[in-house]
Amino acid sequence: MVKLGCCIPGGSFMPEGVAEVPQSAAEQLAAKCRYVLECGFDYTECGGMMLAGLSEEELDWLEAEDKKNPLGLLAVNSIFSPQYKLADPGDNWEAIAAYVKRLIDVLSRFGIRYAVFGSGAARSIPDTMDEATGYANLRRLMNAFADYGEQKGVTLVIEPLRARETNVYRTVPVSDEEVKLLNRPGVKLLADAFHMAEEGTPAEAVENCGGRILHCHMAEAPDRTCPGQPTTGDINFNRRFAASLIKSGYTGGVSAECGYTDFKKNVPEILAYMRELFPREEN
Repeated sequence: MVKLGCCIPGGSFMPEGVAEVPQSAAEQLAAKCRYVLECGFDYTECGGMMLAGLSEEELDWLEAEDKKNPLGLLAVNSIFSPQYKLADPGDNWEAIAAYVKRLIDVLSRFGIRYAVFGSGAARSIPDTMDEATGYANLRRLMNAFADYGEQKGVTLVIEPLRARETNVYRTVPVSDEEVKLLNRPGVKLLADAFHMAEEGTPAEAVENCGGRILHCHMAEAPDRTCPGQPTTGDINFNRRFAASLIKSGYTGGVSAECGYTDFKKNVPEILAYMRELFPREEN
């Protein structure tokens, strides 16, 4: 059965019963995760850079909160800052490798299984660079991630992004070929319905990936609105995407990754729509 999740946005959020006082980033994350789970989602997803950027004191507090009342974190996105030129690391490889190790160590503390390799600006190949060299550097990075991630139970999932955001790994079929080329247990594939619609990739393309898709995202194209709140795009794309995932036998997670107009109001609305697309089995 497909698991349903919701990505945690930035910004302040005050759940019921919490005093109107400034919250730390860790406190905000905990409050939002708990709200998502209370609404009925199966898991939560948050920003990797944000999580890895917390102080040790904040991480200790968050880990204690997670043990006391699980936060349901399954995946992280936005794992690399644009400052990391992954296709052209130059003299920064040591810093990149150190960050990757810290990120994986932090994720493993919370049992987070998937690190989403979107980060379009960080992974793009500069126009002045030979394409083959750029791809070789990206593969070096992904292999290094897998070398440590496989030991810690953290899998890197390549997220195909639309052309507006990157010049590499833009479609599910192309990214799937990269996963097959790397042939690592620690590097798999993500399918994002929003980016697929933007790039004109048929929803049915996910049926050809032979179980290499381990995680998914969903929003409405072209405005990245909440699932179930389309604007001018193909209002049935997400339905075809869901049907194709089900047909393929997919049982991983599908996270709503979208813009929110009102997080507290939108979350239960998104869940109701996603449950239509991915109906629960009757007991």
